Amino acid sequence: MRNQPARVWMDGFGLSIVNGTGIATYSRHLAATLRDAGFETALLYGRPLPWRGDAMAREIAFFDSRARTPPFWRRALAQALPQRALPVGGHGVVDRRLHAAGARAAFSPAEAPPGHALWNANDMYGRALIRFGLTRLLGRGRLMPVRLAGAPPPALMHWTHLHPLRLAGCPNIHTLHDAIPLRMPWVALDDKAGWRACAEAVAREAAHILTVSEHSRRDLISLLGIPEERITNTYQPVPPPDHGFDHRMSRERIAAAYGLSDKGYHLCLGSVDPRKNLARMLDAYMSTGIPRPLILVGGKSANAAPELRLLTEAGGTRSADGRIRHLGYLPREDVAMLIRHARSLCFPSLYEGFGLPAVEAMLEGTAVLTSNVSSLPEVVGDAALMVDPTDTRALAEALLALDSDEDLRARYEAAGPARAALFSPERHAARLAAVHARLGVTWPEAAP
Repeated sequence: MRNQPARVWMDGFGLSIVNGTGIATYSRHLAATLRDAGFETALLYGRPLPWRGDAMAREIAFFDSRARTPPFWRRALAQALPQRALPVGGHGVVDRRLHAAGARAAFSPAEAPPGHALWNANDMYGRALIRFGLTRLLGRGRLMPVRLAGAPPPALMHWTHLHPLRLAGCPNIHTLHDAIPLRMPWVALDDKAGWRACAEAVAREAAHILTVSEHSRRDLISLLGIPEERITNTYQPVPPPDHGFDHRMSRERIAAAYGLSDKGYHLCLGSVDPRKNLARMLDAYMSTGIPRPLILVGGKSANAAPELRLLTEAGGTRSADGRIRHLGYLPREDVAMLIRHARSLCFPSLYEGFGLPAVEAMLEGTAVLTSNVSSLPEVVGDAALMVDPTDTRALAEALLALDSDEDLRARYEAAGPARAALFSPERHAARLAAVHARLGVTWPEAAP
């Protein structure tokens, strides 16, 4: 008789980011990896819900878009209470298969993928930050323990982002994606001293640490003093895209929705912030005279305005000549179709922990122009055209080459899918299984 599969849980922080990008994508694919491996899984959220009532009321409250973050004084007073997680319930009143297809302004069932039990600890992330600050004042910051109400802890707990939290009673694995707040403090809005203290506490208390590239691994080891044997690079899983449409239908879709033709535009994908180096990319593009438009997709950060200074028309969404268009944040399905039909993806980022848009484009067979710094050379190999991201002229010349040289572009289009296959879900699962084995958790027999 087979043993029951181990219980392996993860947090829902990345999944709860409405209009999330990199961390949300990592979390979604990690959840799929654990589910597909056959583990008994649950997602632990930190929604601000001091629940009362029966199981149906708790389930409805969990998905209620009116949930509000409590004021600081209530969070501070709550430190005297133990942090307990409760099941969201299995009443089934909320149909998790049904959710809106467009970009969402509030938490919805789309942020709770099916196949996992749901648990919630009231305002877990906000309370943890306050508690961590208090313990720092008393000496050294400590991770806040969370305990499950009415259930034993799982065999392992995954945390997908940096938080001063641990699930009591089991080994905790924390993912640190990069060291951007330390390497590039001028682009990040984080409290840098607090980020460093939290990362150092995770390095002390975690059973193991994951990251998403060798570059990030080296940075975290050198900056935080993490012993090499306690941190593993699993890379980020990048599964094949699910368009929902065949090639002809997706071509017609972007033509009707955005007025774009197959291979008739260049694409910049990612949030608009100084780290993404968009201002130089726009300067480079404008100097080329390329008639094909440059399409920008991604939400704006708090310091996005200088990056979009050339967009002076239509409420800051178009350049004066109409060649540059900012479409803002789009649903994943639209993004996949725009990548699929772009002439090139322009991704001149100054620093990436992994570089997900570049891999997504390579997987589609779209030529990639990217940077020769941070993790990007390691990730794209020789399957993308790399330049110095601080050299605007080099960016312009590279874009001109991809726009006009059919043979060059075809070479990168052909090389991309094979390179992207290095980051397949199957390879990620094998790397993750090796980490779990070191912590005494064996994968179910059906796992890769």
